[in-house]
Amino acid sequence: MPSRNTKAVISEKRARDFFSFVYERQRIWYRREIQKREAPWTDDELLQTYKFINMYRELDRCTKYIMNVVESLHADREALLLNFIFYRFFNLDHLYEDLGVAPFKRLDAKTHTRLVQGFSRMREKGKPLFNNAYVISPGHDRSPKHLTILKGLRVVSASIQGLIKQIDAAETPEDAFLEIQTVPLVGPFLACEIWTDFSYVDGFVQGWTDNDFVNVGPGAKWGLELLAGQKLTRSDQQRLLQWLHQKQEDVLPAIHKVLGATPSWETISYQEAASNTPFLSLTNVEGALCEYRKYLNLSSGKGRRRYFEPSDLQARDSLRA
Repeated sequence: MPSRNTKAVISEKRARDFFSFVYERQRIWYRREIQKREAPWTDDELLQTYKFINMYRELDRCTKYIMNVVESLHADREALLLNFIFYRFFNLDHLYEDLGVAPFKRLDAKTHTRLVQGFSRMREKGKPLFNNAYVISPGHDRSPKHLTILKGLRVVSASIQGLIKQIDAAETPEDAFLEIQTVPLVGPFLACEIWTDFSYVDGFVQGWTDNDFVNVGPGAKWGLELLAGQKLTRSDQQRLLQWLHQKQEDVLPAIHKVLGATPSWETISYQEAASNTPFLSLTNVEGALCEYRKYLNLSSGKGRRRYFEPSDLQARDSLRA
């Protein structure tokens, strides 16, 4: 093991391997969605067999859904933030339609009642109330989890103007992220999801985008440690994430030549990404690290993942684990 005094680095080879994975996963999206080709979209057996999310968060099915839902709110920043907070607790496609509600400007008693009734209907129909991609803790409340969340959101709705003011006064992106964590039951993961959603609609008066900040989650941390070959401090995680973010501009333009593949990264990249086109934003590099860690684990026979089937239309836009 490296000495604790050794500055953690990622070798050129390991960086190239990481970006080779990024290229191949993005090329799957390009072949499937842009070229409309039939499967298989890759010769990589792991990528053929298992589900991995897109390299651009903007292409995630649930992200595309909530962005379409809130279009009617236009520039109402308070309503946008409130709906992002509400949605990310549940993170389900067609959530508003299943609940029988439109995006709301406040969560008053009438809206609360409609939401409770909507969730009851969903349960009666056997529909899940939460996305199984992550776990939401109800805290110490013994009430059904969705009711505990709605109770907290009533408080958030009543004080949303104050939360917006605190976010507007934030001096750094991380300060705004910490303000979002003051919302009941919102931890670092959810706060980062909400922060990123808010950046997509130009919600920050500071002009921050998803290329300015991301919270390094456990998956990305493990991915960075696999690349570095050692345990990393929080500062090392941030430093190496920034290094990969910058390194992509050297590696991705020529990666197809290194791999003997076509087309180029510029061709397969998502041209409508929120920032940093044609490269990955800081947020998307962090997400790619999570998926690469899973890929490496599968390569070594570790971990269990859901299988991908081309007929799975629900995963058409996002091959989410």
